Amino acid sequence: MTTIKDVADQAGVSIATVSRVLNQNRYVSPELNERVRKAIADLHYEQNALARNLRRSESLTLGIIIPDSTNPFFAEVARGIEEVCFENGYLVILCNTSEDPEKAAAYLTALRQNRVAGVIIVSPGELQAELRQPLRAKYPIVVADRLLPGLQVDSVISDNYVGAEQAIQHLLMLGHRRVGVVVGNHLETRQTIKDRLDGVLMTLSAAGLPIDEALIDTESDYTPEGGYEAACVLLDRPNPPTAIFAFNDLIGFGVMSYAYQHGIRVPQDLSVIGFDDIKLAAFMNPALTTIAQPKYELGRKAAEILLERIHGEVCPPQTMILPTRLVVRQSTAQVCYAPALNGH
Repeated sequence: MTTIKDVADQAGVSIATVSRVLNQNRYVSPELNERVRKAIADLHYEQNALARNLRRSESLTLGIIIPDSTNPFFAEVARGIEEVCFENGYLVILCNTSEDPEKAAAYLTALRQNRVAGVIIVSPGELQAELRQPLRAKYPIVVADRLLPGLQVDSVISDNYVGAEQAIQHLLMLGHRRVGVVVGNHLETRQTIKDRLDGVLMTLSAAGLPIDEALIDTESDYTPEGGYEAACVLLDRPNPPTAIFAFNDLIGFGVMSYAYQHGIRVPQDLSVIGFDDIKLAAFMNPALTTIAQPKYELGRKAAEILLERIHGEVCPPQTMILPTRLVVRQSTAQVCYAPALNGH
């Protein structure tokens, strides 16, 4: 491997001069600069970034920890992060935890030990305890998508309460009065899920409708399989819902799959609305009505805040809340009490 000494010998200059050209931190005459650049090109020299980082105690690498690389929502958030990092000359290390808190904690430790400049944790789950020490040490961390109550950390989230409110108001305007809700199985540990459920319950109460706990599923996971299983339970009730609000689009896909396989027409017999607006939602049959989160923008904002911290921005930790919006497609319609719902 070509070394910095080889470049210096080829250019007929000192190692210090080559270093100044590479780091652009001291004046070098145009003539010497050109000689060094030509030697670098002729020898195909590549600077050892790791060694440079160790000498400077700094890095141009950031870490991203996400819970599920198979979920298109997280992929879009990561894309927003990566593009900001690329624009600012930073490389990104992507770590997938598969919703395993121990794996997430191990990644966080490894990234810090390898002198990564900062970390963005997307949907951090149960990492409150593991984050206390690095935050006390002023290590740059930003969390995205889910809040971590009790921790002073920069956060970027969507307005989950208003998003749920938008979904229920849409269904109420269509005449639905029995709305099933697939919450998912992390109600006790995720503030985002609590906020969405609060938005549902408050909107139903404001409309003067009773809360039927039999229509609220909190057992399923956040996958199409989870949505399928939840639909099996909710649509088997003696008085089933005429609409289902799924707390993410993948759940909504599972609900629609169950409906199709059991002769329940969407949206004629059952309206379905999701949350996230991943790209696949527009290509379902029928296309899924959903609440759009600004996924890409969420990632960009998180990255911008992290870079501000790395570059010395001093201010109290902030929570940035981004707006959601209703996207009406073909999976919701005026309520119709069709016989096809009976017996399912």
